[in-house]
Amino acid sequence: MTGAAASGALMLAAPLLDRRVALAATDPAGPYEAYPEELAALPRATEKRTREFAAGRAAARLSLRELGAPALAIPMGADRAPVWPPGLLGSITHTDTACLAATAWEGEFRLLGLDMEPDTPLDADLLETVCTPAERAWLATQDEAGHWAKLIFSAKEAAYKAQHRLSHALIGFDALELRIDAPGQSFVATFQSDVPPFVRGEALHGRFARGGGLIVTALAVAA
Repeated sequence: MTGAAASGALMLAAPLLDRRVALAATDPAGPYEAYPEELAALPRATEKRTREFAAGRAAARLSLRELGAPALAIPMGADRAPVWPPGLLGSITHTDTACLAATAWEGEFRLLGLDMEPDTPLDADLLETVCTPAERAWLATQDEAGHWAKLIFSAKEAAYKAQHRLSHALIGFDALELRIDAPGQSFVATFQSDVPPFVRGEALHGRFARGGGLIVTALAVAA
């Protein structure tokens, strides 16, 4: 079951990633069923959270099938990140209206991160938490600064998901600084300190799209 919002999200995301990355979308309204070993991580979740979680896992399994990989369980690790089947990496994201998942073979990609957010202004109370002084200075020069701040939030989420596969580190928003190329619909996320195996000054390059009330950010680093 793929609603109009999920189909639109998929259309936004598809041009952002290499064709070797498999993408799939689902409607969080469901109905989908998660595997028991996946639901074990959500013993007290609300019905809405359980439904969104199941839809995200369903999108992940659809993308695995696109790769020609087995549609296995994707449990949650102790750090709450998805545990992908051996030889695979991936990323899952959702809003109230759509779920997206991207997967790829480890032999082809080292990092993969995907995020999706409603294209609404970032809460002003979060601005100093999410954005560095340099990012806030750039935002001050932009029309719709709140929307661009939300894009910075999303891009940092995508970069966080990507780096976590190797670092297993819980980093804050200030660990990465974003440079946005608005006309080119791309971004560079630069580490502000060492996060092994990443070093200060190392950069992750990603792309973004806006449309249909959504922001989608994505990055994939080849192996």
